[in-house]
Amino acid sequence: IVPILDVNALFELASRAPFTGAAATLPRRVAPRVCRVLVVDDSLVAGELQKNILLAAGYESEIASDGVEALECLHQKEWDLVVADVDMPRMTGFELTERIRADEQFRGIPVIIVTSRDTVDDRRRGFEVGADAYVLKREFDQSQLLDTVRRLIGRATKQDVHV
Repeated sequence: IVPILDVNALFELASRAPFTGAAATLPRRVAPRVCRVLVVDDSLVAGELQKNILLAAGYESEIASDGVEALECLHQKEWDLVVADVDMPRMTGFELTERIRADEQFRGIPVIIVTSRDTVDDRRRGFEVGADAYVLKREFDQSQLLDTVRRLIGRATKQDVHV
């Protein structure tokens, strides 16, 4: 005799039952959460382009006009990734990346620098301040950006598991 179990029905029953024993500590799945990407660029055209590429790929995305505004956004919502330009008023992308890495709350958020600066020194500085990727604007390609985003944070939705 071989018992046949309907696993989905068992999980459904377990999640509805007011049982407080060992089974109550099993994780319950919740709806997938859309990954959030913060685009930081003082150029409205470049920022909108990147934001729209991310939205079309299924990511939630917003634009901050410089590093100071980006830090405010980081405190307001949970973000999975930051895409930052380097040359911006008030706080550059390099300074923003340094601040993200220095803050225990945000240091785990990957940062992609998208810039027109293509010298070896600029690239080195980007990685020294903690960037996870460095993309040149003149070589900018939609698929390259999305491949880099997926490499760093995965698909547009994450399956969260809560206890």
